[in-house]
Amino acid sequence: MEAGAGGVATGATPPLSVAVVSEDQLTYEGATAALAAFPRIRVLPRGDEQVADVLLAITDNVSDQVLKHVEQISARHQNARAVLVTDSITEPSLIRAIGLGVVSVVLRPTATFSEIVDAAVAASIGHSDVPPHILGPLIRHMRRLDRHGSRVGAGLSSRDMTVLSLLSDGLDTAQIASRLSYSERTIKSIVHAIVNTLGVSNRTHAVAYMIRAGFL
Repeated sequence: MEAGAGGVATGATPPLSVAVVSEDQLTYEGATAALAAFPRIRVLPRGDEQVADVLLAITDNVSDQVLKHVEQISARHQNARAVLVTDSITEPSLIRAIGLGVVSVVLRPTATFSEIVDAAVAASIGHSDVPPHILGPLIRHMRRLDRHGSRVGAGLSSRDMTVLSLLSDGLDTAQIASRLSYSERTIKSIVHAIVNTLGVSNRTHAVAYMIRAGFL
């Protein structure tokens, strides 16, 4: 409690408002019930995500639907922090999640609800946490962005960079769409925009351009 004028207590710190997002109804109900037992957490009902302090996205695999939900809420409530609780996450999904506002990743198979609450509280005050073994891809990505910024110039987004990286690895449109949980049409649109931005003639030339620039 904090003391007001004359040393009178003015009340305890209000609980942290948390919104749970999950594609699985059983997971949603179990998580909301478990989190409600923590006095420092106030679980918001569905539909109130836009006023949450922390968005808690719980999923076995990081799907496009989950990330779109995070993106929509982040766009409406820029001060909200997102914590992703998942069984596993690929490098492209990790990079995309961070770009959409996820500040911490908790691996569900080894996590307790107490640890998830700690991650939510830490996120609410600006702290980030990523498991060490998936931190490497994020660091590599940031290094690539740094080289891109100094040698190529502005114009391509993090998503564009991820698509180009997968193209350079030899993946086709269908494989990239599957990897990133996008439609093939969306990937084709992204590649078309990249080609136009770089001023090259096709995707092969785009990859070659980025390799020469030192990005890939």
